[in-house]
Amino acid sequence: MVIVAISGYYARAQRSRAEYNDVARQRLLIRITAQYIHTVSQGQLDMDSSIQIPCKVYQLSPLLAYNEAYSDGKPTVGSRLLDVGKVADASVLLSKLRQEARLPLLLDLGSYFVFKPGTEKADLDQASTYIDEAIRLSQKAPLQWQVASRTLRAYWLHQSGFATEGQRVFDDLIARCDRAGNERASANLLLRAGEQLHYGDPERLKKFEKALAIFRKVNDKVKEIETLSLINIEYFVAKKYKVAEDYLRTIVNLQARINFRQQQYPYDALSWLASRKGTQTDALTYSNKSLAGLASRADSTFISYFYTRRGQVYARLLKLNEALFWYDKGLKHRSSGTRLFWYSALIGKVLTLNDMGRAKDALSLLKEAQRLYPPNTHFHRMHFALLLGRSYESLKKFSLAETNYQVFLTMAEKFPVEYVHDEFPAAFFQISSFYRTIGKTRQARDYLERGKGYISSFDILAKDNYYYNLFKIDSVEGRHLDAIRHLKHSYEFTDSLFSHEQRKRTEELLVKYEAEKKDKDIQLLNSQNQLERLRTEQAHRTRNIVVAGLVLLLIIIALLVNRYIIKQRTNSKLVANQRELDQKNNFLETLTTEQDKLLKEKEWLLKEVHHRVKNNLQMVTSLLYSQSMYLQDERAKLAVTDSLRRMQAMALIHQKLYQDENTSSLSMPDYINELISYLQESFDEGGQITFKQTIEPLFLDVSQAIPLGLIVTESIVNTMKHAFLQGQKGVVRIELQHDGPDYFVLKIADNGIGLPTSLDTKESNSLGLELMQGLARQLNGSFTIESSTGVLVTVRFIPVSRHYSPTNLPENIS
Repeated sequence: MVIVAISGYYARAQRSRAEYNDVARQRLLIRITAQYIHTVSQGQLDMDSSIQIPCKVYQLSPLLAYNEAYSDGKPTVGSRLLDVGKVADASVLLSKLRQEARLPLLLDLGSYFVFKPGTEKADLDQASTYIDEAIRLSQKAPLQWQVASRTLRAYWLHQSGFATEGQRVFDDLIARCDRAGNERASANLLLRAGEQLHYGDPERLKKFEKALAIFRKVNDKVKEIETLSLINIEYFVAKKYKVAEDYLRTIVNLQARINFRQQQYPYDALSWLASRKGTQTDALTYSNKSLAGLASRADSTFISYFYTRRGQVYARLLKLNEALFWYDKGLKHRSSGTRLFWYSALIGKVLTLNDMGRAKDALSLLKEAQRLYPPNTHFHRMHFALLLGRSYESLKKFSLAETNYQVFLTMAEKFPVEYVHDEFPAAFFQISSFYRTIGKTRQARDYLERGKGYISSFDILAKDNYYYNLFKIDSVEGRHLDAIRHLKHSYEFTDSLFSHEQRKRTEELLVKYEAEKKDKDIQLLNSQNQLERLRTEQAHRTRNIVVAGLVLLLIIIALLVNRYIIKQRTNSKLVANQRELDQKNNFLETLTTEQDKLLKEKEWLLKEVHHRVKNNLQMVTSLLYSQSMYLQDERAKLAVTDSLRRMQAMALIHQKLYQDENTSSLSMPDYINELISYLQESFDEGGQITFKQTIEPLFLDVSQAIPLGLIVTESIVNTMKHAFLQGQKGVVRIELQHDGPDYFVLKIADNGIGLPTSLDTKESNSLGLELMQGLARQLNGSFTIESSTGVLVTVRFIPVSRHYSPTNLPENIS
């Protein structure tokens, strides 16, 4: 598969995504345009590259062409990142998603790598990773996700060279959708499966026709147009042009019914068919319609190809100067990025210059193109050699001509047959004519017969060319009867091509076209005259407005001067009062500045105190930890460990106080959450315990936050040590809420084994219990511990500060 690098020209072109608001027609716009580009490129662009071009031109996401099974077309954060190539950021976003929420982004990432132009192994390997996970997650998801993930796997198999396996996946998915009664999904799968097959494969057309029947049944005109376009291409490749012509007319009618404006593509194909049939008037009419279909600046990106088609029609009408005019329009804005479209105009111009006897100009044009825009595809290099051969032949440089003709013939052997249209008959007939001219009639007859093999029953001009060349060869070889018979056949086709009636109709059409062009020019001129009159009237109105404005301005100035005099008198009285006020204000500002300075120093000192306390606690913690490493007695180690966690709870408070703006009170939800995280990391390495918190947004004074934090620490550590045995999983609930208007209550409950039945909490000499009871007294509160389905610790206390509710937060915290 040949891939052409498309430059940033399309990205820089003025584009509009306002072509259609609905996603269905946006997808159709991508597909119709890509199909046209892929077809006219004759194998130079693969379908993935062809899809990239309209997406850039019309500012649409390339994912739209592939995500119909799982997306409504609205952009997501992930799709936006992929559209601009930020794959790493999309991967980071994926890591933050969990379970089935990952599915859309997994499919977008997989599609990004599967449908990148080309089939690089690294891209396919990366895609496979995303597809595997999508398939795994889709097992428990609705059917659409299973279909979407496995469809992407089928695409991946085709891209990786396993076409048979890919078709099996498609067939399985179609059967599953049929069983589920989802006809639309089945039809879409039939389309996508058929697209993966080679042109001319009987199964390809069968799948398209099955899909067409379903889309017509459900009355989906947009999908019907897309399917008909694919079927039409199949008949084009098979050179069944009459059937293709009928499909094109149907497509045009359906596009009009859904107000799909990009009709230039079917009209261009109809112009090509009419030209091959010999009905040049129809060819010119369709060419006019195709140019009229280029309604936006984005559409005009491809305009060189439509100008070239117009030039070809004029060339077949033997109006060579007019043909050159249109070829030059096609070459006007040539660049490396648009070479795919204007190279046909170059080919047409060189052929026309040779037909006009201007072979030197043709050769100069070729050499200039070779220097500035050398052919970079198999198709263009092949035809470039043919054009050089034709030009050298016209200049009687037969050796150079034969060398280039042989280059064409060698390359033509490797050109895919499905992409051969009418270029090959014309090329072989030209080479045949050359060998007849230099006296090698046997070779001339061979190449003529080879060219005949590519002629369709539709191509009258090619048949005329064939019989005329056969007449010439027969004449040279002395086969006069055969020559007369072949000349008669040639005249029959010539008469059908250039009959009096057709010439008359063509001239009438050209006159009508020129008349319409002149009418438009006259309308434009009248519009310009009308615009000039409007400008004159506007100038008079502007002058009158300026005069009136000047008068009004003088009146305003007089009023302002009077007002100024009055104001000056008033200001003189105010100045004295202002001096007195200024003196008082200066005194107040000095006093306020000193107070602010003292307040900031106080806040800084408090932060510094908290910082140093925290550092000192950490130093003591480090010393205790170091000392514990040398202890042999387990009880001593346990005592040191308990001291370490208590100091960590206090250090955490001082750390938050010096980090926050508020240095006197502490947010309890944040503090308790961090404290639990620390304890869980220290004691619950296996994730055995689940913590559930119900903490009101309270701010407590430091004097109460420290004992409350130590109570939480003691309770949770006791729970982790004793409540859940032998790997048992459990839940610990922590609540800190109002208890009436004047009290707070802290509750810590677990669903563990509970307290030993022999334990008397009042008589127990446990240091932990004694510590929690003492800390509760420090809070001016009560402490209780109960055992039923676990252990419940309750502390009820009166807050020191009233700054604890969301509606009564300190100014520097709320």
